[in-house]
Amino acid sequence: MEKNSFDFLQLAPRSAKPRTMGLTTLGDQGHPLAWLRDMLEAYGPYLDGVKFTPSYLLIVPAHMIEERVKLYRDYNVNVAIDDPTFAIAYYQRKADQFLRTARNMGFTHVQIDTQHIKLGEQGNGNNAAADQIRYMTMARELGFRLEGEVGSKWKEGDTARAGNGLLNVEAVVAGMRRLLADGCEHVYLESRVIREVIGDYGEKPTGGSQIRQIVETIGQDKVFIEISGQLPFDTRQCHRFWAVRNFGPEANIGGGGSIDEIRHIESIRRGFAFVNGPGKGTTKLWVKSLAKNGGKASEEWWKEEYPIT
Repeated sequence: MEKNSFDFLQLAPRSAKPRTMGLTTLGDQGHPLAWLRDMLEAYGPYLDGVKFTPSYLLIVPAHMIEERVKLYRDYNVNVAIDDPTFAIAYYQRKADQFLRTARNMGFTHVQIDTQHIKLGEQGNGNNAAADQIRYMTMARELGFRLEGEVGSKWKEGDTARAGNGLLNVEAVVAGMRRLLADGCEHVYLESRVIREVIGDYGEKPTGGSQIRQIVETIGQDKVFIEISGQLPFDTRQCHRFWAVRNFGPEANIGGGGSIDEIRHIESIRRGFAFVNGPGKGTTKLWVKSLAKNGGKASEEWWKEEYPIT
């Protein structure tokens, strides 16, 4: 790998690819291929996975998708299909064809959700549970790695929420354990659920404590803190900062933001990023630790006291 500028400066340590923790996944936003190639040349070492959403995947020529998938794979970036696409195929009873086609295009990860739309006793609702197992099994046999998600974008019927800005910890843990037992490699905690329980800045300590309990129970290597690209930029940054303050640089951070945000995420992981919003003290916690300790940061610099104001 080519040296970075000012390579004589030491940075906070980070694991290298292929990683098992400290993973970063983002979304493919359909930027021009030449732009994407330049981005991957610059930031490829810090990006572990990318997701394609239906808004791009289903409306552009197939050769363009295949070129993008190959480019990502050339930079050792996993390529996933977001769950709404599987749902469309499932409701049209074309899930088998969808999975085989996605495999032939080079995709590596898929999320199987037979209850993306809660149908109850209508449509495929009667068979949804059995179909979930069937298609997860089929996907693994085809060579896919599976991802799952706990929590819903909407409060109605969401067992992950306990109300009053709190989580149902037992239900979240049970849901994650079930998905992992069914063969999922990782499980995401829904971004909107996280925002509800920790706030925009990570200012709600009780919700934060609940998420830490969940991650400690399931295992940090298995859980992704999802940070949706639909959140305001400052909120995304505050949630990334919160994730690193609570779980360290090796937190798994995922979401639908564009890959040009990888520089912000990696800078937060390394402790030298300014994050607007959460408090009046510096968010550059690693730099602060350098200053306090004679140029050698403490091993757990991210645990530096940081009051939210």
